[in-house]
Amino acid sequence: MNQKEVNNLNWHVSQKDKTIKVDDNLYIRLRKASTTYIIRKTVHRKAQVITLGNHPALTLKKAKSEAKKYLDVDTSSTTVDTLIDDYLLDVIYPDSKVPKQVEGYLNHIRERLGIRKVMDVKRAELVQFIKHYSKSRGARSADRVRSYLKQLFSYGVELGYLSGQSPMDGVTKRVTGYKPIDRERVLTPGEIRIVWNWKNADTGWQKTEDNVRVIKFLLLTGLRISEAQSGYIDGDMFRVDDTKGKHPKHVKRPHWVYLTETAKSLLPLPSCTSTNIQAWLKRKLITEDIEDRFTPHDCRRTFATLANDNHVEPFIVERVLNHRMQGVMAIYNHAEYEAERIECAHIVERVILEIVK
Repeated sequence: MNQKEVNNLNWHVSQKDKTIKVDDNLYIRLRKASTTYIIRKTVHRKAQVITLGNHPALTLKKAKSEAKKYLDVDTSSTTVDTLIDDYLLDVIYPDSKVPKQVEGYLNHIRERLGIRKVMDVKRAELVQFIKHYSKSRGARSADRVRSYLKQLFSYGVELGYLSGQSPMDGVTKRVTGYKPIDRERVLTPGEIRIVWNWKNADTGWQKTEDNVRVIKFLLLTGLRISEAQSGYIDGDMFRVDDTKGKHPKHVKRPHWVYLTETAKSLLPLPSCTSTNIQAWLKRKLITEDIEDRFTPHDCRRTFATLANDNHVEPFIVERVLNHRMQGVMAIYNHAEYEAERIECAHIVERVILEIVK
């Protein structure tokens, strides 16, 4: 079959969907909504289908070239290590807003499964890994691992490293024990005093006052951990060129907060991941016998609550947090409110210093 014959293919109701052979293992799937080049082959007695792309964006010549690459590669010995590397390079580094965080979770998977052949990994093995992870590191972290495993092995299917279904298909939150809830946790004045009184220990994991400074900085600025880690000083401002928020990676949403004298005194912050800080805080609160433990992100909620409780206008608080405005204000109100945001920072600093005095 040549390119002209492919161009003349048309779908008819009477024919329904058709699969037409073009070359060895290369086929055209003819449907009402699309004409798609696919590879059909058998791996270890199992049928495997790989989608190459749609006609006419993908030409016949290019489809044959792509098919040859897939058919010439023996994927039977591909390891989970290789799959993780491909997933990081092709998906995470170009698209993720928190690549280091994802890489950390994938490294835990690599430690356990890295040398295994992708095609040999079974669902029961993955479920046991997730359950063990939940017991040792918590249900929420385990659910993130479950999510990344699901994405990882789905990508393995796309790449042709797996034939048929992903072993993670159908594995739900139930195996992690995680039940998502809307958090409303705000630090009490007593807890703020506890944070301000934390000191370095002489030995062990608590010998890191750097982490205490991060928690204090979040309370004084309302920033997320990732924003505090990626920002920089610009005079009296702390600027973040792109914030984590719920927007595509290619859309930049820069942000700034005013640095009060107390906030400035905490800089520079240590260079570590969000997960490091979260794990450190969890251990620290256990040693303090605080059963209703708070998280670093609760510091952001505490900042907003302190501001609102001390008569800062709600829309100013939203600007300080870099939240999207709602309704008509989102369309018409693009003011920076610089003076009001600076005053908000001073108010929160003053309230916190009164609490800890």
